[in-house]
Amino acid sequence: MKSYASQGWISVKDQLYVSILLFLYRLLWGYCLYRLVKSAVVPLLMRYPDSAPNELSRLLFFYEGEMSLSLSNTVHTYGWLLAGLLLIRMVLTPLIRAGIFYNLHQEAKGERGLFFFIGMRKLWKPVALFYLVELILTFVPGYWILPKVLPILLSGVREPILLLHALPYAAGWFLFAYLVRLLLLYIQFGLTSESGMVSSMLALVRRLGTAVLLSISIGGSAFVILLLLSSASIFWAGLIGLIIQQASYFLNGLFQIWVISAQYHVWKDAPLDSP
Repeated sequence: MKSYASQGWISVKDQLYVSILLFLYRLLWGYCLYRLVKSAVVPLLMRYPDSAPNELSRLLFFYEGEMSLSLSNTVHTYGWLLAGLLLIRMVLTPLIRAGIFYNLHQEAKGERGLFFFIGMRKLWKPVALFYLVELILTFVPGYWILPKVLPILLSGVREPILLLHALPYAAGWFLFAYLVRLLLLYIQFGLTSESGMVSSMLALVRRLGTAVLLSISIGGSAFVILLLLSSASIFWAGLIGLIIQQASYFLNGLFQIWVISAQYHVWKDAPLDSP
């Protein structure tokens, strides 16, 4: 497993410019989302009663908010803006993945160069299709899980301890989504390299333990580092905190590329012949 992580890190260094592009993309998307939320939430909070509101003032505040939700077009405007931002992200995500996949394939052939944008142009169609399939399969369990979890969440508003009853559902959904994403990732490795989808699925079955351990080790390291950076940005408010917070965006993209690259080397090293 250590060798695959090392090979994945070498691939990350060869694609460092991709990490920088991903950082700029996340930074721009996060800034747009921040401005949208700020323009919607801050005026609302300014109408909240003073530091010692009585029960009547709180009721009037929530009643006014309910009336605004039902009668005002402002909520619909912000909703459409948010939907537009999410749509842009959904369009760009498969393009980024296509560029990363193509880069990895060219690296495996011994080629060196800036293949990211070429990969976006050549592979965006199959990668976009699989991204759509991934989204559908990820959210399908919600049809059965949400009706069971929603009453628990509503009760948890009054008694937070009840939220623990929702953890098994959340853990099961997360595990299902992870396995779906991992399986489709290996299928895309095979499809974009013309090695075959069935053989790629078999490669995942043969190396499932290694693939999962890689995800846990690299993903766990990323979680700990990003958690420490977030804590540090809160502790050191001001310019230092802002720099630390922005660095976390770069590291997040770096670790994501590392996970994909390490899994690619697991796939490439596995026997791809069908029985």
